[in-house]
Amino acid sequence: MIAGSEISDQVKSGELFEGDDFGGVDFKGENLSGGIFNKVNFDGCDFSDSNLKDTVFNECSMKSAIFVKADLKNSLFAKCNIESSNFREVKGDLTKFIESEMAKSDFTGSNIQTLVITDSNMEEVALIDCVLDSPVFSTCKMKLLDFSGTKFFKAAFYKCEFEQNIFKDVTISLSGFFGATFEETDFSKLDLTQCQFHDSTLNRCNFSESKIAQGGFMSATLENSVFDNAYLELANFYEANLKGASFIKAEMTNTSLQNAVLIRTNFSSARLYQAQMEGVNSEESVFHGADLAYADLSHAKLKGSDFSNAKMYMTNLHGIDDEGTVWTGASKSLARGTNDKRLKSEQWGKK
Repeated sequence: MIAGSEISDQVKSGELFEGDDFGGVDFKGENLSGGIFNKVNFDGCDFSDSNLKDTVFNECSMKSAIFVKADLKNSLFAKCNIESSNFREVKGDLTKFIESEMAKSDFTGSNIQTLVITDSNMEEVALIDCVLDSPVFSTCKMKLLDFSGTKFFKAAFYKCEFEQNIFKDVTISLSGFFGATFEETDFSKLDLTQCQFHDSTLNRCNFSESKIAQGGFMSATLENSVFDNAYLELANFYEANLKGASFIKAEMTNTSLQNAVLIRTNFSSARLYQAQMEGVNSEESVFHGADLAYADLSHAKLKGSDFSNAKMYMTNLHGIDDEGTVWTGASKSLARGTNDKRLKSEQWGKK
């Protein structure tokens, strides 16, 4: 079997590699920086502590390979199979995995600046206790991926599929999930401050006791998700589908809910101070004991909803549809009703 040092020397001399079989070769501590490998077999190889800076792996098989503490700065893995490989404690910058099979690989403890993973299968990957600054994940399958303890800063997830993921003790700062799909994911007690979930599907997810100040859920689908005791000040749920969701005792000061679907949604004892709820469809919802002081419910559809014991000082109820709504014990007399002049101007020109 050829030695890893021999291949390192060939790389340094500028040789390109195509179709070679290096399965099982020991590359520990070797310098392969700048190497170009096309359709090469590296199954079971050991790249521990190796220098893989600026290295290109194209359509290579690297199943069960070991990359522990390797330097992956500017390295590229394109259409590679790295299934069940060990990337523990690797470091890198501008490291890219494109259209690769990554299932069951282990990146525990890795520190990578600007990691880019596109169109790849990441099912059952371990991204545990990693530090990832400005990573980008696009169109990846992430079922059963474990994110425990990882710190994300300015991360971007585009149209990724999530299912049964673990987010225990994760920190996600200034990050965005765009067009992502989550099912029954547990985000409880996480700090998701300023995170964005635009156009994402998050049905039956648990955000209980999480911090999502200034979070964005514009046009997101959140049916039957739970935000009980969550901190949602200045969060944006514009045109979100919150059918059957629960916000019991949530802090929602200045939250935007315009044109959202709130059918059978539970806001019991939530603080909706100055919340923007103009045009919401909130039929058969529960606002028992909620604080709606200065909230704007103009043109809201409130049929069959329960506002019993709600605090409604200066709440704007202009043009609401409240057929069958329960107001028992609510301070509705302190709210602002329909403004005739405004209603007349709104109806001007309508037939």
